[in-house]
Amino acid sequence: MVVAVVIVASGCGTLPRNAVPIDRIDDAEIPGFTDVRAWSGRVSEDFQADFVQSVRDERLGEFPTDENGIPIYQGLALSGGGSNGAFGAGFLYGWSKKGTRPDFKLVTGISTGALIAPFAYLGSDFDEELKEVYTTITSENILRRRNIFAILFKSESLAKTDPLKLLVEQYISEDTLRAVAERHDRGHRLYIGTTHMDAQHLVVWNMGLIAKRQSSEALDLFRKVMLASASIPVAFPPVLIEVEIDGEPFDEMHADGGTLTQVFYYSGTLDIAAGRREIYGNQFQPSGGGLYIIRNGQVQPDPVQVDRNLTAISSRAIDTMIKTAVVGDLYRIFAFTSRDGVGFNYAGIPEDYEPQSTELFDQAEMNRLFQIGHQLGMSGNPWQSTPPGYETITVVQ
Repeated sequence: MVVAVVIVASGCGTLPRNAVPIDRIDDAEIPGFTDVRAWSGRVSEDFQADFVQSVRDERLGEFPTDENGIPIYQGLALSGGGSNGAFGAGFLYGWSKKGTRPDFKLVTGISTGALIAPFAYLGSDFDEELKEVYTTITSENILRRRNIFAILFKSESLAKTDPLKLLVEQYISEDTLRAVAERHDRGHRLYIGTTHMDAQHLVVWNMGLIAKRQSSEALDLFRKVMLASASIPVAFPPVLIEVEIDGEPFDEMHADGGTLTQVFYYSGTLDIAAGRREIYGNQFQPSGGGLYIIRNGQVQPDPVQVDRNLTAISSRAIDTMIKTAVVGDLYRIFAFTSRDGVGFNYAGIPEDYEPQSTELFDQAEMNRLFQIGHQLGMSGNPWQSTPPGYETITVVQ
């Protein structure tokens, strides 16, 4: 009853915004940053040109090469998962200790993966900062719950993310921006995804191009994109990003990229085959390389007896939908990697893991997940070469 009252009453109090007209959504631009983002599922001329430029910017020895001198690339995709991001952080930490972690050509992140992605992109030298973020924080470092009256009469979320905003500002500094820009200039790429709430579409952001602007506006936008990608709708407020159309100001509403996809690679923003032909000619043949996907969660069904109450049923339904979405995301990526001649490697939280706390960001539980990830990252071969369940599919001739 309380939830129902909150939902109905909160609908009576709408916060002001200056939204982009629906028929002009495609025309909105961020002044000074017109080439830094693209719609998923559409090949972007800006992203395509930047991909080709990334290859031309590579320094000698930046990436391993085959016998013909063609670079062999490795990519990393980091999924959503909230506090389960501690697993992904621990996995990367252990992978570095093992000494086999690649120097990635492309790193992508969404939701909690977006918070990990800049550290993963910058390399093992930033592992200690990544560990600190995911092993020392509590719920107080992420959110501040609103009181019932604020939720009822003038609110867009159940909690504020002011603490998370401060955390992002602490770790994403001007020095961080310069480091991201420097790697971008050496041919590496960092993409983060957000959900454009008005358009119901995933937006992919080229974070290195933002960093290259080296301005206060660039730092602000970089932080906003990270915060937006991790802002779970209803729980956390969306992030408004200022745009212009024909010189007139408007705002876009961006939220957790996990609303649309739990993990992505380049999400259809590039034509990899065309890029290869432009760089290497028509005779180019794929020569290895691989994509590594770290899923900050589990995907297998976890049978439990669900209590007959609103909280238990709604929580179970959301968990089920997320697991189903993840499996779909993995199969879609698997199809693209198979087409492009890229190796598919997937790892997630072990299916026998059972959380020992129901607190949203329990520090002890996050440390436990970090250690599980650490051990798995150091193990012999933690990767699956196909999506979950693929090996059981029988193809009828």
